Amino acid sequence: MSEAGASERPGGEQLALIRAAVRERKLPRARPRTWRDAPLAERLPVARVLVDKGLVHLDRCFDYAVPAALDADAQPGVRVRVRFGAGQRDGRREGGGLVNGYVVERRADSDFAGVLAPLAQVLSPEPVLTPELLALCRAVADRCAGALADVVRLAIPPRMAKAERVPTPEPPPLPAPPAPGGWSRYPHGAAFLTALAEGRAPRAVWTALPGPRWPHELATAL
Repeated sequence: MSEAGASERPGGEQLALIRAAVRERKLPRARPRTWRDAPLAERLPVARVLVDKGLVHLDRCFDYAVPAALDADAQPGVRVRVRFGAGQRDGRREGGGLVNGYVVERRADSDFAGVLAPLAQVLSPEPVLTPELLALCRAVADRCAGALADVVRLAIPPRMAKAERVPTPEPPPLPAPPAPGGWSRYPHGAAFLTALAEGRAPRAVWTALPGPRWPHELATAL
């Protein structure tokens, strides 16, 4: 029955008003916990975090305490939320704005002499900032005189919560290297393919011999 029909019945007008009020009501978003007086992780209680602040004078990592409840999920490479700019009060750090970041490292201690603010939330236990990607982003930022957080923001795709719920399958085994085929026509062709198969980065200048084989030879190298 439509809302107009429902309003003609006894109490229908009140129901329509309730529905309208529910639609207009904005449910408050769940806020990360402050973890006040919460126990910390027994092992590696410090997380070094790259905060998403693309400012050159903040182009470094910051240390945060790891609550025991987040110990299992707060692994290197995962997305987290932290309170940045918190002030120290009564022996603890409170306040500050919530910003996103990535756990870069777990440590047993910190170089910071004051009290560490705890991690506010682990957004996802899926590691996305691998050491190799972090090193590449650092090199790009240094090369372009930019901030590491800006490069990481472009290098890592936005989070897809629905995709994260799907179990990650095991990677398939690497295929066996193909036979040299037409590369055997070249003095060092077989050695070139062997170096590629072993994961090395051989340098070569290739001048294809006459004939229709060069597309297959190129596909074999790829």
